[in-house]
Amino acid sequence: MRGLLGPFEQGDIVPLFRDDARAASLRAASGEFFTEDFECVFVRDDVGRAAYSGLDGLRAAFLDWLSPWESYYPAVEDVIDAGDGRVVVLTRDHARPKEASGGLDFMGAPIWTVRAGRVARIEFYWNRDEGLAAAGLDDASAQARQRS
Repeated sequence: MRGLLGPFEQGDIVPLFRDDARAASLRAASGEFFTEDFECVFVRDDVGRAAYSGLDGLRAAFLDWLSPWESYYPAVEDVIDAGDGRVVVLTRDHARPKEASGGLDFMGAPIWTVRAGRVARIEFYWNRDEGLAAAGLDDASAQARQRS
């Protein structure tokens, strides 16, 4: 699981998704780790819940999400086993909007669902409290699981 997060901890991901060759390379390298019916859901204040299918859908989702950003630096703080094949990834991302000098930070909690050793679903929450709640956790229980 942690290995799949590697490309998201290497710096700015905007070029990774916007460049066709780099995106194709990432897809080829990671495809075997996802189920054939993989889907991702982006839970955002501006669009609500938007669902995407397959790895092409994952790229489309990120292209939509990254469209207003000049740069986007994700960071994984921790990974928490939420039971029933679900893993919560605590993230702290920093993004700089196009034509802006300052940036914004997002503390998220995407929920990854694993089935038969492969990723079947990812629900991306950019609001950590919402993601923890969707996983049946709260901040205190997440901290306790981190320590164990």
